[in-house]
Amino acid sequence: MTPEMALDLLYESILLAGKLSAPILLSAVVVGVLSNVIQTITSIKDMSLTFVPKMVAAAIIGGLTMPWGINIVVSFFHQMFQMFAQVTPMGV
Repeated sequence: MTPEMALDLLYESILLAGKLSAPILLSAVVVGVLSNVIQTITSIKDMSLTFVPKMVAAAIIGGLTMPWGINIVVSFFHQMFQMFAQVTPMGV
């Protein structure tokens, strides 16, 4: 494996991690901001009112985006196995 192939694989895996985590993280941020705005307006200061909605939103978005994430991971593995086919053993 050449250094360029290794860097390409690393780059693709970092992009994959970002693509898979982005919907869940963005939903948690949006729900967190909305719940903080509501807490500020109502003057309620309770940590569970922030934590529980974020976890519920992350679970719902994770479940909804799971088929898309599986397709992305499967295509990444197909690409990785094709890359392995291009690699020749040492000394051949």
